[in-house]
Amino acid sequence: MKKTKLKIIKSAVRLFNEKGMTNVRLQHIADKAGISVGNLAYHFPNKRAIIEVIDAELEDAVKPILSMEQSFPHLIDFDNQLSGYYFLFKRFAFYFLDFLEMERTYPSLHIKRKRYIHLMISQIREWMQMNAEKGILKPEIQENQFHHTAHAIWMIITFWLTQQQLRGTTGEDEGAFKEVIWNQLLPLFTSQGLMEYDAIILPQLKYYSTF
Repeated sequence: MKKTKLKIIKSAVRLFNEKGMTNVRLQHIADKAGISVGNLAYHFPNKRAIIEVIDAELEDAVKPILSMEQSFPHLIDFDNQLSGYYFLFKRFAFYFLDFLEMERTYPSLHIKRKRYIHLMISQIREWMQMNAEKGILKPEIQENQFHHTAHAIWMIITFWLTQQQLRGTTGEDEGAFKEVIWNQLLPLFTSQGLMEYDAIILPQLKYYSTF
């Protein structure tokens, strides 16, 4: 990507994250990038064109996270995936905070997002199933239990920034984010799973709390 286009995209992402997607005009982006609106329009005729490029960047960032479930079934691998999601929504905060606005204004992009949602929930469910077969998690005690838990974890990940703003807890860090998600899984651990969690995951959560 050419230097000017890259500057425009970075400026747009910063402004969308700070002010919300609907509150940002091309003039704001041009000012942030230090160029004229005419120069911006030469590269991007409208805001949709900018958002489509940002969406492609997000897709490139999310694909590696969504490709991990079969090859990386351990607890630490899931923890690393959570780190990936955390940095993803910190980098593209508006994409999660403006969830409904994206659906209303850019329905074609929302269709792609729905595919991500399906893949993400399926990935978490399959990860849980693999760990149940390994004796790390207890078997399901009712139909679709893992699916429902995976759905709940997806909701935490997707709406983490939104709930922070609503509750006024934007100072919560990656450790708080991970702790809430791991607490969804704690009741499902076998004794073997708890040993692995205590040895590998818990020390990392405590590490975050030292900052």
